[in-house]
Amino acid sequence: MSTEVAMPDKDKKVTIVFVINGEDVTVEQNENAPLKAARDKALEQSGNTGRPFDEWEIRNEQGELLDPTAKIETFGFTDGVRLFLNLMVGAGG
Repeated sequence: MSTEVAMPDKDKKVTIVFVINGEDVTVEQNENAPLKAARDKALEQSGNTGRPFDEWEIRNEQGELLDPTAKIETFGFTDGVRLFLNLMVGAGG
């Protein structure tokens, strides 16, 4: 008899590749976290910390703007999904 209990997917992680200034930055993030948690991690890893993270918009490969406050799981991403980070037009300007 196994004592292993099937855990809910609260710890399920997904690998996201963010394209920042033409460079790929790969992060692994819990699907239960908001998308901005993965964005912030990618910006830190790439050294893009000179601007507030909230000034960076997240778009998918179709160019659609994604809500950074939505949980990652709501997007139905597969491992290795490519997202694009760009400074918002007029941000801080």
